[in-house]
Amino acid sequence: MSGVAPGANIISFKIGDTRLGSMETGTSLTRALIEAVRLKCDVINLSYGEGCVMPNRGRFAELADDLVHRHGIIFVSSAGNDGPAISTVGAPGGTTSAILSIAAYISPAMMAAEYSMRNDKDKGTNNTIPGTTYTWSSTGPSTDGNHGVDLMAPGGAIASVPNWTLQRNQLMNGTSMSSPNATGCVALLLSACKANHIPIQPNRIRRALEQTAKPMPGISVLQQGWGMIQVTKAWEYILANKDAPYEDVNFEVSIDNRVGRPKGVYLRQPYESSVKQTLSVNVNPRFKKMDVEEETQRRRVEFEMLLNLKSTVPWVQCPDHLMLMHNGRSFKIEVDPTQLPPGVHTAKVMGYDSTNTTTTNSRGAIFSVPITVVRTLNEEPDIRIGKLEFAPTEVKRFFLSVPAGATWMDVTVQDCRQNKAEVDSSPRLMVLHAVQLLPHMAYRDAETQKYLNLLPSETNVSSIKVHAGMTCELAMARYWSTAGDTTIDVRVQFRGVTPIPESVAMKCGGEGAMVRVSSDLADEMIQPSATLTKWKTALTPKTEGIVTPLSEDRDMLPVENKRIYQLMLTYEFNQEEAGSFTPIVPALQGVLYESAYESQLILAFDGDKKYLGVSDAFPSEIKAPKGNVTLRLQVRHDDTKLLEKLKDLPIWIERKLEKDISLSTYASKESMMTGSSTMKKRILKKGTCCSVSLQEPSSIPTSCKCGDVLMGSVSYGSGEASLPGNGKRPGGYPVEFIVGPKMEAKKEEKGVTPEVPDERSIEEKLDEAVRKLKVDELQKLSSSKEKKEGDKLSPFEDLFDKLRKDYNDHIPLLMAGLKYYDQKEKRSNSLQDVVDIADKILPLIPEQDLAAHFGMGYDKEDPKSCKEHKEWEEKKSFRIEALARKARALSDLNKGSEDKTNEGAFGDALKELNKWIDIDSDNKYAILVMEREELAGRYGTVMKLLNSLLAKGGETTKGGICPLSKSDLLEKRAAIFEKLGYTMLVENDKKWRLIAAPKSFMPF
Repeated sequence: MSGVAPGANIISFKIGDTRLGSMETGTSLTRALIEAVRLKCDVINLSYGEGCVMPNRGRFAELADDLVHRHGIIFVSSAGNDGPAISTVGAPGGTTSAILSIAAYISPAMMAAEYSMRNDKDKGTNNTIPGTTYTWSSTGPSTDGNHGVDLMAPGGAIASVPNWTLQRNQLMNGTSMSSPNATGCVALLLSACKANHIPIQPNRIRRALEQTAKPMPGISVLQQGWGMIQVTKAWEYILANKDAPYEDVNFEVSIDNRVGRPKGVYLRQPYESSVKQTLSVNVNPRFKKMDVEEETQRRRVEFEMLLNLKSTVPWVQCPDHLMLMHNGRSFKIEVDPTQLPPGVHTAKVMGYDSTNTTTTNSRGAIFSVPITVVRTLNEEPDIRIGKLEFAPTEVKRFFLSVPAGATWMDVTVQDCRQNKAEVDSSPRLMVLHAVQLLPHMAYRDAETQKYLNLLPSETNVSSIKVHAGMTCELAMARYWSTAGDTTIDVRVQFRGVTPIPESVAMKCGGEGAMVRVSSDLADEMIQPSATLTKWKTALTPKTEGIVTPLSEDRDMLPVENKRIYQLMLTYEFNQEEAGSFTPIVPALQGVLYESAYESQLILAFDGDKKYLGVSDAFPSEIKAPKGNVTLRLQVRHDDTKLLEKLKDLPIWIERKLEKDISLSTYASKESMMTGSSTMKKRILKKGTCCSVSLQEPSSIPTSCKCGDVLMGSVSYGSGEASLPGNGKRPGGYPVEFIVGPKMEAKKEEKGVTPEVPDERSIEEKLDEAVRKLKVDELQKLSSSKEKKEGDKLSPFEDLFDKLRKDYNDHIPLLMAGLKYYDQKEKRSNSLQDVVDIADKILPLIPEQDLAAHFGMGYDKEDPKSCKEHKEWEEKKSFRIEALARKARALSDLNKGSEDKTNEGAFGDALKELNKWIDIDSDNKYAILVMEREELAGRYGTVMKLLNSLLAKGGETTKGGICPLSKSDLLEKRAAIFEKLGYTMLVENDKKWRLIAAPKSFMPF
């Protein structure tokens, strides 16, 4: 299928991480921008976006600005699909001024061709649906007052899709479709410019598109921006103004006397829009970024423009003229919204080139100052909006001043049709969208959106959380495809039970927490209830983080060839039972495009380095088996100083409690301490308050340790079924309990056995202490692999041989040697040493004497008897371990050898071992069971044991003579498959082993 610009060369940059379900990451976005510069792209499209905390902020906004204003690449992006409420544009498209933000439009022709909709325009019915933006297409302005939406393009198409969908084409819609459509339009203009040798600069193309866009009727400027793209008109503009001065200059607008120097004027709160305001507007002409060529510098020095200033509305006053020079100038505007009716109002102050003498201002505005003013309805606890008749696709917006004491509102929506057979009974799809913009929070953090399919006379009550003192938009929209007369009745009732403090944090110690609850709007039924549902544990890095440079191929910024660096941090914790956890990095998560850092990513692995899952800017659950879990956090930036700050960054892991914990609530602390009856349901009269005491949990999960935090929510409303809506604030309020130290478990009291008097001489005691010290020091050398140059023996072997000359019958010394030579790294060349040392140990522990001791009881009150029993217990464990290690060594000696004498010795050693322990029921000796069964040709039994061990990842073999990892077990299973001739299964196990037990961690 052909697109808008069928001759364009398309390059695809993959930014969706498959591990995150195709979610974009900061790393992939940065690498895409680097490649776009390297490959000399002319225009790029990004059909991704997220809610944004701060517009025009963060690392990605800096990189995007460089891409456009330094490298001359036009950047187009989707506005977002989170409408219809205003200020719902997503990042980066709607919140980054360097990027063109595109809304999604649907025309009547598209409705008929793509959606098979009827359009009874000749019958004069309410089925006549005009062209419009899709109801869910995000709406401006951005929270810094900028347009948010710049242009509009068709947002639906029947497009080609991959073959795995089992169809050739598919109907797709969204701003993710309108944005590439607009990109194709840009490509057409760029192609024409190249063909006609017209300089290509993003500002030239942007100005042409904006000044020639067609405003569509019935659609607000906040929905469509400058209007529908018109390629032909834009090309005519470019031709007409190709020699106009400073057409390539970017005129940057900011408001000097507003916090953060926003890009436009946005008055949303009642205190802002109820008074006349004088604002300082700064206009700064920006030439190509970092261009210090002599010609550009000369143009900067010579730059002067006399501009005519005009306001589009009478309630905004501005000067008539502005003489603008390089480095910018400011001028004052006066905004007087005091006489405006409730609703949203928009205006612009336009700057025109005074040398453009045509009456039509054919060059259009050189710059514009967007102005958005919100006027709220009168503050009332009960607002009867009344009957609302909706034209097709219409959106009605009501801005509510949330009164003090309100914590939620009940919005009642009733379909006004009579429930009679002759009336059209088809449902009417309406969209209810409530949004509050809170400081340093994205719109998504304080929004409620519901799709209501209303039948005749149907009533719906929605309880929506609100924040007192912050303007709340209630947008009611008739869904774009809904046909038929649509009339609804709307009522808003503010409700409130206000707790102080809102967030409850309890410490251990029995104090609990006291909350003061008040009702300021009306009588409210209260019945406090609190539940803990999650717990989190803090983790610190295993070692201090390491900052290292990344590859030159993909991680070198084109700006002055700056290298990107990474900080790597490793964390470990034990997952006591199989389940899910969520890694939380409070310092970095919750932001993506506006993040100060380029990116952060956490990869999770089990004890065998198997990849378990990933978490990024927006935390997600990861499933993990029982056992050790390793988390690897990568943070990227080109400034190493910023990374150095995070080298010891703690993080949290969050898990759901196996069983929710209910907290008891009381009317007073005294009642809580004495254990009186808990707080009962009661009416809280308007203007009164009461106290609620929350008791700390009576029992804590055994997995929790000191410093862990249990989390949940507390609600104060009763939530009675007879009340409209929920009867309480949705989601409640946060409550936490910080786990304290646990009291040591009481040990069972036993009679204290007096110690046996040590009657040895001082010389004997000293000799014993010296021998013990030597053995202890020897054991410390067991993991040492260093050999001095020219030495045949390792430090352990050298000292072991020397000590044997003095203490050859000392069992602990011999056991240290046995374990050393039976290590995985050494045993292949030391099997005979293992057998020889075991044979030396066994006679030192007479079998008959051992059996005689354990064949009868001992006097637990007699000190001498207790001491002897403890010594015999130790000797028994020594004998079992010596026999087990000897048996395994004999089995390995037998493999590949024609001399089968060791085969009988192996059987004899197992018989001796089975006298003292049942190896079939203890997986610590699973390796010996497998060797026995394999020797007997019982491969099915071996497979059964292997599979049972694999089911638990080899955990049950730990602490035995040969702990088996998942990789060991898979390797063993593959060997059995090979003996059976199952070549396909052998290959499968080899491939699976690469995933289940890789040699190294998966790279980022």
